[in-house]
Amino acid sequence: MNSLLRRGLALLLSLLALVSAPASRAADSTLPALVRAPSDQAEFRRFVLDSGLKVLLVSDPKFDKSGAALVMPIGQIDDPADREGMAHFLEHMLFLGTAKYPEANAYGNFIQSNGGYSNAYTSSDHTNYQFEVRHEALAEGLDRFAQFFISPLFTPEFTGREINAVHNEAMRHVQNDGRRLFSVCRELYTPGSGESRFSTGNKDTLAGATPAQVRAFYESTYTADRMALAICGKASLDELEKLARDKFSAVPRRTVSIARRTPDFLPRKAALRLAKVEPVKEVRSLQLEFVVPPTRPDFASKPDVLVEELMSYRGAGGLVESLKRDGLINSLSAGIWERTGDYGSLMLTMDLTPAGEKSHLEVITRVFSYLAHLRAAPFPLEFFRDRARIARLDETYRDRGQGAQLATRLANQAAFYPLAIAERATDVWGEPDEAAYRRLLNVLTPDNLLVCLMAKGVPTDRHERIYNVAYSYSEESGAAYARLVNPPVVAFSLPGVNPFMPAATPLQPERPLPLVEEPGLRVFYAADTEFQRPQTALSLRFVPRRSMGKADQIALVQLYDSCLRDHLAPAVNEAGLAGVDISFDLGPEGFRLSASGYGDSALRAARHIADRLLTFTITPDRFASLKDAALRGLRSYPQSEAYLLARDRRDALAREIQFLPGELLAATEQADWAQVQTAGRRFFAGGQLEAVVHGHVAPETAVKELRALRDRIGATAVPASELLRRKHTRVAAGERIVDVGSVSGVNSAFLRDYLLPDESPVTRAAGVLLANFFGDPFFSELRTRQQLGYIVGSNLGGSLRQRYFTFVIQSSGYAPDELQRRAETFIQTLPDLLSRLGENEWRTLVSGARSKLQEKPKSLREKADLFFERAFNYEGEWDRQEATLAALDALTREKAQALLRSVLSGPEVRQRTILLNAPSHAASTATPTFADRGTWKQQRSFD
Repeated sequence: MNSLLRRGLALLLSLLALVSAPASRAADSTLPALVRAPSDQAEFRRFVLDSGLKVLLVSDPKFDKSGAALVMPIGQIDDPADREGMAHFLEHMLFLGTAKYPEANAYGNFIQSNGGYSNAYTSSDHTNYQFEVRHEALAEGLDRFAQFFISPLFTPEFTGREINAVHNEAMRHVQNDGRRLFSVCRELYTPGSGESRFSTGNKDTLAGATPAQVRAFYESTYTADRMALAICGKASLDELEKLARDKFSAVPRRTVSIARRTPDFLPRKAALRLAKVEPVKEVRSLQLEFVVPPTRPDFASKPDVLVEELMSYRGAGGLVESLKRDGLINSLSAGIWERTGDYGSLMLTMDLTPAGEKSHLEVITRVFSYLAHLRAAPFPLEFFRDRARIARLDETYRDRGQGAQLATRLANQAAFYPLAIAERATDVWGEPDEAAYRRLLNVLTPDNLLVCLMAKGVPTDRHERIYNVAYSYSEESGAAYARLVNPPVVAFSLPGVNPFMPAATPLQPERPLPLVEEPGLRVFYAADTEFQRPQTALSLRFVPRRSMGKADQIALVQLYDSCLRDHLAPAVNEAGLAGVDISFDLGPEGFRLSASGYGDSALRAARHIADRLLTFTITPDRFASLKDAALRGLRSYPQSEAYLLARDRRDALAREIQFLPGELLAATEQADWAQVQTAGRRFFAGGQLEAVVHGHVAPETAVKELRALRDRIGATAVPASELLRRKHTRVAAGERIVDVGSVSGVNSAFLRDYLLPDESPVTRAAGVLLANFFGDPFFSELRTRQQLGYIVGSNLGGSLRQRYFTFVIQSSGYAPDELQRRAETFIQTLPDLLSRLGENEWRTLVSGARSKLQEKPKSLREKADLFFERAFNYEGEWDRQEATLAALDALTREKAQALLRSVLSGPEVRQRTILLNAPSHAASTATPTFADRGTWKQQRSFD
C-alpha cells in the first residue's frame, strides 16, 4: 500500500474510532479552550493504525525519559468461570519471552540496563502494560514491548513457575485487611458474576492451567482494534509515529466476542445488607458501596468528582463535620471505582470511633440524611465554578508527568474517552450538568447498597474461601431499613466561600537569589525561571532540640500530630479545593511542611497552619477517639508484611533516634491531652526554622512571611549541637550486624544491606549504575527461576550521606536462613557477571545510569524540595548532580567491578542483615548482634 493511500485509510479509521469511542455527553465545542503555559512545549498526535489500534503520542523536549503503555480492555471480570485469575496470570506470562526475544529475562534486563522501569496491572475491565527507558533505547524498547502482543511464547516451563509467582502475590495479602474485606464482598456479590471471582488467582484457581489454555484465552480476548497505545518521548511526533507504525502494525486484529457488561453483581433489594467482618489488625471501619451508572460519558461536567468531594468535604456544614462533632468517625473518604465503562461503584469508607462502631446504624442513617439534603439543595454552582477555575489553572500549569506514569494515564484515556480529546479528558472541566449530577445522586439509595462493618470482636458465622476471613451477613428489611428510606432531617449546608482561592495568578519577573540567615531562621529564595507558572512552592522544616528525641516524647508528639491533622483537616480540604497542595508531618526529626499553590496561596496556607500550631485545642471525646485510632495502629503494626517489618527494624538499628511502634505503645496508652499539648509546646519551644521559597512571589514577601512564621511559632534559637538531626549508627570495616526475630502471618523475610564506603561523586555514580546492573538478574533468578516469593528486589538505598545496596526477599514457602543462603549464593556471582559484560552492554549501563541521574524536577514543588535537600541536608552542594555525572563519565568497568567486589565480599565489607521467620518456618540459626536493640545502641557511636 502506498504512503498516501495508507495515510488516507488511517485518517478514515481514526474518524471511525472517534464515532465508536465510548459515548460522551460533551462535544469538543463545549469544552473550554486549552490555555498553554509559556514553558509548555508538549505536542500531541492521535491516529488509528490499519488494524484499529488507537495511538496517542506526546513529544516534549523537556522529557528526561521516554515511555510507552498499552491498554487492553480485558480485565478481572472477564476471567473464565473455571480459571479465576486468568487475566492477571496472562499479564504475568507476557513478560516471559516472545518468539523474537525468547529469553525470559530479556525484556526486564534490557529495561533496567537502560535506566528504565517496567510494570503492568490488571484491573476490573482492563490490563495496562507500561515501561520507560532513556530516550536512545526507546526504539528497541518498543520493539521488545510490541512482541508481547505479536508473538508471546507461553512456554511450559514458565507457565508452571509463574503460577507460583501469582500464588505468592496472593499470599502477600493474607494479612491485608483491605484485600480481606474485598474478598468478603466478592462472596456477597451475585454468584457467577464477574465481580464475584477471585481476581488475583492462586495455585488452586489456576491449577492445571496449560500453555494452550493461556494462549486460547489470549487469542480469544486480545485484539488490536480494542487496544490503545500511548508513547511519550523527546523525539519528534513524526519519529514517534514512525516507531508506532513500524513496531505495532503487526499486532493482529482478531474476531472476538465482546460481552455486554451489566451491573448484575449487586441487584437492588429493599433491605439493609450488612456484613460484619473480623480484621487482622486493629481496624474499625465502615464501608458503604453503591452501584452507580457509567461516569466516563460525563467526563466534562465531572458529576462524579462533584459528588465525591461533597461527600468527603471536611468543612462547616458537611457530613464529615457532623459525624466528627458527634464523636462517630475519625475520617471519611469517598471515591468512584469505574469498574467498567457500563457501571461502577461509589465507595464511602469511614474510620470509626468506638462510639461510631456501637452506633454504626446511626452513621449509615446520617449518610442518607446528607444525601437527602444534597438532593433537596440547589445545584452547588459556586462550588463547581471554584473547582473548574482551579482545574483550568492545573491543566495549564501543573506538570503532566512523563515516562511510564504519563503513558499509563494517556493509554487508559485513549481507550476509554474520545481519542480527539483523550489527553484532556480527566483534567478538563466543561459546563456544569445538573441532570448528570442529579442522575448520580438519585441512585444512592438504600436498596442499592452493601454495607461492611469491620471491627475486632464482631459476631461471625462464616469464613471467606480464599483468605479464610471470618464474617457474618444479614439483611434487615424492617425498622433499620425504613429509617434509611426516610432518614431524619439533619442541618447540613453546601460549602461556602473558600478562603484559599487565589486572588490573582501573575507571573513575576526573574529575581536574584538572596539568602537570609538570622538566629533561628535560615531561608533560601529562588525565583522561577524554568516553569513560568504563576505558582509558589514552600519547603519548610522546624528542627527541635535533641531532648525531644526520647521514645516517650516522640509518642506524645505523634499524638499531637494526629490532633493537629484532625483540627486542620477542614482548612487543608478547603486549600486543596483552591489548588493548594499541602503536606505536613510532625515526628522524631522535626516538623516538615511542603505547600504549593497559585499566587501567594501556599504562603497564606502556611501562615494559617502556623497560627494554629500551638493554639488549637480539642475536646476530650475527640482526643479519646484519636488516641484510640493511634493505639489501634500501633497494636496492629506486627501484622504488617514481613518485608516492611524487616525494613523498619533495619532503620531502627541504623539510625540513632528511630523507634518501632511497640516502643511507643506504653507512652501512648498513658497519654492524656494535657501531656500531649505540653509535649507539642515543648517541641516548638526551641530550635531552628529552615525554608526554601521558590516561584512567583517577591523575595521581600517571602522573607517577611518566613519571619512571621518564625515569630508565630515563637521558638528560641539554640546552638547547632543541640538540634535533633538524623545520625547513623557507625558500622566498622568488616562488621556484620545481624537482627533476628519472629513475625506473624505466613511470610518470612530476608533483608541485607551492603554499605558503600563513602558518598563521593564516583561512589554515587557507580552505585546507580551497579544497582541498574544487578536489579533484574537478582529478580529473575530468585523470583522467576527459583520462585522464592512475590516480593524480591534490590536497589541502591540511601539515608542522607549514607549509601548502601539493599536486597530483600519475602516468602511464604521458605525460612529466612534458606532465603539468606540462596540470596548470598547469587549475590557473590555479581562481580563475575559484571566482568563478562560486552562493551555494548557496558555502554548501555552507563547510558542508563546517566538518564536516571539527569532526571529533573517536574514541578515547582519538586524543585523547591530539591533546593531544600541541597541547601540543608547537603550543606549547599548545589552541583551534586553535575559532580555525579562527571564521575560517571570517568567511571571504568574495572573501577565499578572493584567497588562491587569490595562492597559485597571484601575484607572491609559492612553488612546489616534482618532475618524474620513466620510461625510455620524455622527460626534463623544466625547469631544476633544484640539481645536488646536499645541497650546495644547506647554503646554505639553515630555520625
